[in-house]
Amino acid sequence: YQATDLVRNHRQVVDDARAGIAVIRDKDGTTLVMTTASLLERAQEIGAAAVALVQVSQALAEPADQRTTSAFGDFAWLRPLPEDAQRRFLAEMTDRLLVVASGGRLDQLAELVGDWLATAEAWGNADTREALLANESAPIRDVEL
Repeated sequence: YQATDLVRNHRQVVDDARAGIAVIRDKDGTTLVMTTASLLERAQEIGAAAVALVQVSQALAEPADQRTTSAFGDFAWLRPLPEDAQRRFLAEMTDRLLVVASGGRLDQLAELVGDWLATAEAWGNADTREALLANESAPIRDVEL
């Protein structure tokens, strides 16, 4: 669309924006995009999650003794977890982000983060951590899937 279409064909421009995206070229050559707020928020949340996962990946690329809590960015709460758990988190979140970015429900990211946050909190408790370490090699029993 051209900027003048906002006056002449405003209903069509708005309908296209509601359906996804309407691209408008202004007289000075600037390209503008009109879309729904929910689509924009979704893209921003997916982008923010991707950046946060890059930070985790970069933190894990450093030697373990040189990693700082702040290097994990938004996922600083991962720091107390064992390295193999941190790497599993990164792999699971990356997979989930790809699913969400390809059309999956955005709340799937929050659900997975919530699960991992509960794990990190349990790991952060000295008594719980000791019990987890003691039972690390024991088979899991009485778990309902």
